[in-house]
Order: sequence, then C-alpha cells, then structure tokens
Amino acid sequence: MGTLKVDNLQKRDGTSLITSGVATSNLLSASALRTAGVGQIKLNTTDITSSTATANFNSTYITDTYDIFQLRYSGLDPVTDGVSLRGRLSTDNGSSFITTTYKTGYYYNKISGSGSSQSGSSQSNYFSDTLTVGNDSGFQHSGIITFYGLRSTTHHKVLIQEHVINGTNGVPYHVAQNWYIENTSAINYIEMSFSSGNISKGIFSLYGMVK
Repeated sequence: MGTLKVDNLQKRDGTSLITSGVATSNLLSASALRTAGVGQIKLNTTDITSSTATANFNSTYITDTYDIFQLRYSGLDPVTDGVSLRGRLSTDNGSSFITTTYKTGYYYNKISGSGSSQSGSSQSNYFSDTLTVGNDSGFQHSGIITFYGLRSTTHHKVLIQEHVINGTNGVPYHVAQNWYIENTSAINYIEMSFSSGNISKGIFSLYGMVK
C-alpha cells in the first residue's frame, strides 16, 4: 500500500482544505460528516503515557446524536499483574454510577496453542473482563467494546467486546465477552480502569455511529 502526500488540497470550488501541508479550518465538521452519511465519527482520544487511574468519557461525547458507541483501545498495559480491564456507567456525568447487575458471558481461545473455555456469570457495579491480564514487558492488550442503547430510556443496554490479551501466564488469548444490563436510564458517562492498580499506558478512542 502506498502513501499519498500533498502540500495543498482544495475542494472543487477552490476552497483550501490543506495549505502547505497544514489542515485549515475549512475541513468538514462532525455535523457535516453525519449529514453526508459517514458511518462513524471519532469523538475523543485519550492517550495515556504515564500511570493513570481511569480513562473517562463524559456527556460532551455521549449524547443523543448517536445510537451506538464504540470504544477502541490499543497498547494497553496495567501497572499491576493479574488484573481485569473493567468499566462502569453513569447517568449523571460521573457523579454516581449505576449498580444494576451486569449479566455476562465469555469465550476465549489460546493463541498458538490448544485450550479454550466459555462460561457466564453476573457482576456487580462494573462490567469486568473475566480473564485477567499480565503486565509482562513488551506485551499489549488491544480490542474494542461496542455499546448499544446507552442513550435509550426504553431499552436495556448491551455491550459486546472482542480483544487480544496477554494472560498472566505470558500466553496471548483471543477473548469475546458480552454484558446485558437491565437498566433503561440514559447513560452519559463511561469510566474505564483496571480492577487493581493504575493504567500504565495505552490509547482509548471513542467513536459515535451515525444514526
């Protein structure tokens, strides 16, 4: 795959979008992209480069403009070994968090080896990965969580996750997990953390799926 590099880029009417390699204020807005039918809009990226307790996405980004949200994470490492990536949801922009039971099920398979398992359970306060991760040097955890019905006041919430992790035994796993939340309140805040210790580093990006 090649890379196209330009110093100047203009629309058909001659309006500059890039001048001397620098983007101008004439670039399409998120609103214009939605109207044009673009499938998803990046709402925010949080790049964690030093030990941090949580990554948060508030009511600035989680609005009625979108029906579905996707949270992508890459290069994610915990400070503490043997912990779970987890999250919780708020209806009041992080002042408090819902305590509804998170019904969950998961499936995993070992990468480059034999071994798989699946099971289901219930979790309290947090939606949390069942399989814990390690903090070995050089490994990373990357994946995506799709949130359905966050802003709905008539439907329950559905979360679907797929990621590749480094287990505490130093073996990588592919994991698919989901959560069902019997709550019909409109959510406007997502908090992500590890079950113990801080996030060492990683990138979280939140996207909104256009209606």
